[in-house]
Amino acid sequence: MTHHVKINELTLKLVEKIIENKEFYKAEIQKFDNGATVLDMTNASWNGGKLVGEICMGGLGTVDFTSYNLDGHYIPSVNVYTSEPIISCMASQLAGWNVKLKKEVEKEGVVKKKTIFQSLGSGPARAKSKVEKLFEEIKYADDSDCAVIVFETAKLPNEEVMAIVAEKCGVDTSKTYAVCAPTACLTGSIQVAARIVETGIHKLHEIHFPLDVLKDGFGTATIAPIAKDDLGAMGRTNDSISAAGMTYYTIDVEKDKQDEIFDLLKKAPANTSSSYGRPFLETFKAANYDFYAIDPGLFAPAIYTITNIQTGKSITVGEINHNLLKESYKLS
Repeated sequence: MTHHVKINELTLKLVEKIIENKEFYKAEIQKFDNGATVLDMTNASWNGGKLVGEICMGGLGTVDFTSYNLDGHYIPSVNVYTSEPIISCMASQLAGWNVKLKKEVEKEGVVKKKTIFQSLGSGPARAKSKVEKLFEEIKYADDSDCAVIVFETAKLPNEEVMAIVAEKCGVDTSKTYAVCAPTACLTGSIQVAARIVETGIHKLHEIHFPLDVLKDGFGTATIAPIAKDDLGAMGRTNDSISAAGMTYYTIDVEKDKQDEIFDLLKKAPANTSSSYGRPFLETFKAANYDFYAIDPGLFAPAIYTITNIQTGKSITVGEINHNLLKESYKLS
């Protein structure tokens, strides 16, 4: 693994690019008294959304636009690729840091703790805070003096939230940046689709696939048509990945271990999940909106292809489900 790459520093260049060209990227910039900066990307342009996807990947991944023919429906899509899949996807892009701000409020003489802000953070700041157990496995350290976090939220973080991020990351608040957008907007659709390679790796991790054999990752996913609210958008963006998301990885494995690895891959695609088969929103509703009642194995790409560079052999597993995707997108 590349240890000398500083993903927060690398990503700060992309953040500064947005700040300097905020009209072009259609970004709203907020600077707090404590020096922290928030980039509101709710109304961002296509290029703004692309940069948010690349910021999530710690500057080690590329997001390009393409298109997808969904049985005659013309759907914009992303091609995403990285040659540092573990650092880019697992140490940065994965939304794994639950950032919370609670305050004590008094109501009818009773003091209660009220959640003021809560959002799952992704992006390179995770590799600075290392609050997640996952970082015991990922042997990567980033000694950047800045921190960049991404929040998928309509409610922007305030000064206190940014102070929490700065403290956990061990950096000055004036060098702390949050990039924010809700799910139900163009940026939301783009940045979730851009998680295709990461979602694939996260599922591999869940089935105990040895991540250290992964060399390169490439993925394609449709950019979900914008839904009327965040709940609907969450359903569609998940379906983009599980119904028609495609991933390709190269691995470096000795010939005698190849069959075992190829066999393990068969457990990875979304269609192996007991919760697979309906648009995500219907599955979620049937589970009384309880995430934990859904089989986590559903959160995976539709298709995996891996090529072993030692033998030149490849395998493809999974299936594309156009009917599910059309139903999810309400296409007629």
